[in-house]
Amino acid sequence: MASHFGTKSRMPSPEHSLASDPRQVSISIMPKRKRQHEEKLQPSPEVDPEAQTEPTEILEIELSEAAVELVQRLERERDEALAARQRALADFRNYQRRAVQSEQRAVQGGAADVVRSLLAVIDHFDLALGQDTEQITVDQLLGGVRIVRDELVKALESHGVQRIEPARGDEFDPNRHEAMMKQPADDVEPNHIVSVLQLGYQMGDLVLRPAKVAVAAPQDEDD
Repeated sequence: MASHFGTKSRMPSPEHSLASDPRQVSISIMPKRKRQHEEKLQPSPEVDPEAQTEPTEILEIELSEAAVELVQRLERERDEALAARQRALADFRNYQRRAVQSEQRAVQGGAADVVRSLLAVIDHFDLALGQDTEQITVDQLLGGVRIVRDELVKALESHGVQRIEPARGDEFDPNRHEAMMKQPADDVEPNHIVSVLQLGYQMGDLVLRPAKVAVAAPQDEDD
């Protein structure tokens, strides 16, 4: 590779030229044969000192044809890499948008299933509220309430919700039970459940609400 510089000044670094050198630098790269041919055809331009407002340094670099082809090939590869990067970024943005939309549809679908299962419960409430209060008995009212409760429990069970209902004498589990008080009980071991104050609920391994219980007090704490 042959190179010839049209100026004897040292070529400054790009950072130095852009940051501190106010002169305009023009770089011309072309094959050596083409450059020599143009020099023969074109006369030297005349520069008007009064028209030139600021100094201009022209840096001419002559490269061989092989070097020019190499530069052009590298430029093409650079352009192809930039285009591929832009396509990859666009594909990633589309993937993110589709993922968010899929998540929203999944959440909406899950909520719709829960609401759909509760519609029958609302229907039973409407039937109960539409009864003539002067003709309905207490037993009929309680029967209607039991029907509504059973429908609600059925709807919850259809989504994997189960009741936490420990029996008397079961061991206290802090992960599923919440101790509200201690009660003396001769037939129940200490720190075991005496009674259930409120049922708990869980969905799979997730405890939605622990069961509120009373536990047996140790013998030394009995009154």
